[in-house]
Amino acid sequence: MEYKRAHKFLYDRSVEKGFTNLADHIKRVGPLKITVSNLDFVTHLSKIIVGQQLSVQSAAAIWKRTDKILKKNNYKKENTKLNEKFKTAGLSRQKIGYLNGIIFNKELIKISKTELKKMSQHEYYEFLIKIKGIGPWSIEMSRIFFIGDPDVFSILDLGLKNAHLKMFNIKKYSESFYKNFSPYRSYMCLFLWRVLEDENVII
Repeated sequence: MEYKRAHKFLYDRSVEKGFTNLADHIKRVGPLKITVSNLDFVTHLSKIIVGQQLSVQSAAAIWKRTDKILKKNNYKKENTKLNEKFKTAGLSRQKIGYLNGIIFNKELIKISKTELKKMSQHEYYEFLIKIKGIGPWSIEMSRIFFIGDPDVFSILDLGLKNAHLKMFNIKKYSESFYKNFSPYRSYMCLFLWRVLEDENVII
């Protein structure tokens, strides 16, 4: 099982590199699984947009209201009535614009998870970065929690940075430092988030 291999690899690598605190943490927590989203891709990306720059609690509350609107959405293009519903759900004008750019995007609607999985990380990035509101962090989160890519480290994630500071010096917080944990960097993200006791990370 991949998650068990990842746990052993990350523990062994931490011991090998002399990262005692990290090794102890990984051993104590035990194997962690990547929980892959069962949403369709458009809904998954919409959920990411809604949750950007919000606390976990606020994001969950606004998403619950937004999700109900999306499930009843029969419109073919952006319109005032739908935007008013989004506004009532608690979305800002900017996020409403981003959301419309996703839910009415024909490329996103028709692409399958199988097709997305066949893309390289670079191809996946280029496919999504052109969409307004979707930046590097959103792309990385979707690769972990939609594709299930085992080897993604989101250097822009504030939670990962804060967890790192509990283990290491800030000078070590870099892409090159975390290359030590390839090919299981997504699992390393899970272990670092758990340092902050965030046990329910899923997007």
